[in-house]
Amino acid sequence: MRWYQKVIYSLAMNVLPEAIKRQMTGTGRLTVPNGVNPFSIFNWLPKKHQHAHNVDLTKLQSYTAEELLELLISVHPDVSYALYTYLRMGETGITFTAKKAQGDNDSAGQRVLDDLKSMLNSPLPSPGYQHGRSLDKLDTIQRMMVMVRGACAGEVVLNEACNDVIDIVPVDPSLIWFRRETGTSRLTPWQFVKNPSPRSGEEWFGSYKKIDTPTFIYEEFDPMVDDPYGRTPMLPVLQVVFFHLQVLQDLKAVVHNQGYPRLDISMMEEIMLKNMPAQIKTNPAAQQKWLKERMDEITNHFNSLHPDDALVHWDSVKVDYLKGGNSGPMIDIKKLIDIIDTQMATSLKTLLTILSRHQGSTETYSSIDTQIYIKNVESARSVTKRFWQRAFSMGARVRGTQTIVEVDYSPIDLRSENEVEKDRKVKMENLLTAEREFYITPKEAAEEARWTLGFQSTIPEELIGPLEQKRVQGLATNDEAHTLPPERGGD
Repeated sequence: MRWYQKVIYSLAMNVLPEAIKRQMTGTGRLTVPNGVNPFSIFNWLPKKHQHAHNVDLTKLQSYTAEELLELLISVHPDVSYALYTYLRMGETGITFTAKKAQGDNDSAGQRVLDDLKSMLNSPLPSPGYQHGRSLDKLDTIQRMMVMVRGACAGEVVLNEACNDVIDIVPVDPSLIWFRRETGTSRLTPWQFVKNPSPRSGEEWFGSYKKIDTPTFIYEEFDPMVDDPYGRTPMLPVLQVVFFHLQVLQDLKAVVHNQGYPRLDISMMEEIMLKNMPAQIKTNPAAQQKWLKERMDEITNHFNSLHPDDALVHWDSVKVDYLKGGNSGPMIDIKKLIDIIDTQMATSLKTLLTILSRHQGSTETYSSIDTQIYIKNVESARSVTKRFWQRAFSMGARVRGTQTIVEVDYSPIDLRSENEVEKDRKVKMENLLTAEREFYITPKEAAEEARWTLGFQSTIPEELIGPLEQKRVQGLATNDEAHTLPPERGGD
């Protein structure tokens, strides 16, 4: 945007009434926080992790898929660890670069992007408590939403005059529902609100609030055709978890019945009948009642014994260990667990090594699996890259700067420090060779070398002169080498 365009934009923003600007972009936060209560009662937010151990994992099918995924990332060890590893693997630096239409760096736009980034990392001017809103924290939330919800959403919050950005807030994508407008078939987002409190100027449909504003952003992951919601990468794990829990229940029953030695107690019926009172020997019903009472008495006696109690009984009771047998073939439980582990890893889009399962993979296969996993992490981060690109582009336009925003994450590097230094040395040698052979200029080599060494690629002023002199000397040496006559051999 040129200077006169900025002046025209500034005048237009000052002339337009605030009502029109609010109608175009909205003011303040338009989305509603999850679980907000407009009646100002019961506003205590629950600590879900305190009740995680009370969840009955055998009744998970009564939950929705979204509730299940939110629950499993807290209570299921494999699901929780897979998400934890993905988030830690993707925690690399994020950079914002302002570009012009021709591809050159935009210094004015870069200052705006830096101000927006500093705004998120700086607390608001308030004497009270402020919940953290740093860029790293928001990015972690959005990357988690991509894996758990299949999309990330958020809103760029503007001030009252609609000429500045005051915050960028994440929104739970599970609360967003899309609806096609009649006639145009344009998708419009609506947010489900648990406790609706309509205000003037807002459009509602029952408990759904229309969020049709350019400040709202929704980015989905691997969507199907005509499906704006995206696909959750971890959704296939639900069936595996159900089967896993059923196998564990069956295994628990087998271990309980056959894994521990149990007593086999026999009551001598002949001795019982001989010691039976004489008045009931001729009454069959009384005999059965008396024998049952003696059986219950012995059963209660042995059930009340502690593991270290001495076993004292009459010789009318025979005690031995239960010797069971299986007529059919036994299932190889290890192979079954290996199949479940493999299904668990593939459904979670992770590696068996990450889940602490080792099934004899070679170093070559492990290296290939790691590269594929890094590609999966980078693919999921592309969704958040699009979100931040749209959010910062919106913030720059609101501040009157038309710039192209490029967002990028630092590459995921799993190499050790020694490996990094060896690769860096090889790259520096390649740069020197390319410069010496006149494939690149000394300036290009210096910029790439400074970036490789961890410095700013911009060459300081005091080094530009020596680099130009080095270039001239190199060209002169090259010309001299080509103009010298060939040496004549001796007679």
